[in-house]
Amino acid sequence: MRHTMLLFSSLFLFACGPTKGPVTTVGASIFTSDVTTVVAENHGGGFVPTPPPGSACALGSAKYTLSVGSKLFDWTRCVSSGMMPYTVAKGSRTLTDAEYKNLVPYLENLTVVAGDGTCGADKGSLDVTITTPSGTQIYGDSFYSCSIKDKPLVKTDALDRLFGQLYTLAM
Repeated sequence: MRHTMLLFSSLFLFACGPTKGPVTTVGASIFTSDVTTVVAENHGGGFVPTPPPGSACALGSAKYTLSVGSKLFDWTRCVSSGMMPYTVAKGSRTLTDAEYKNLVPYLENLTVVAGDGTCGADKGSLDVTITTPSGTQIYGDSFYSCSIKDKPLVKTDALDRLFGQLYTLAM
């Protein structure tokens, strides 16, 4: 009986061990060792031209999804080709080990910051969603900290660099 209790206690502690994320502490990286999925999304906006008639998306809009364990990378982007209507381009592939290794520092540099009241207008609306076994958290762009009050913020420059890297990987 004692061995059975010890076994069940050990299994319980193993199954319910501590997790690290999602992180909301100012100064902490949101990319922890238990992150399973990262979704980076540009909802469009900022100072951009009106889409041509018949466009299927807003200029600049994009969504990038990384399944961390498998390194599966999916994307959807709005593509502009001159004066023609904007179209949606989709793709999916598995990142190589080298590509993933190069991407990790961009993810690790996403740190939570306190809002400083910045109120930008000339940039798309960006956010990142992190999923861990203990939950999901959406983080907003500190560039719009004057209007984002319902979620933690990440550094705008780190977020811009991540989007640049994701765009390159989706080419």
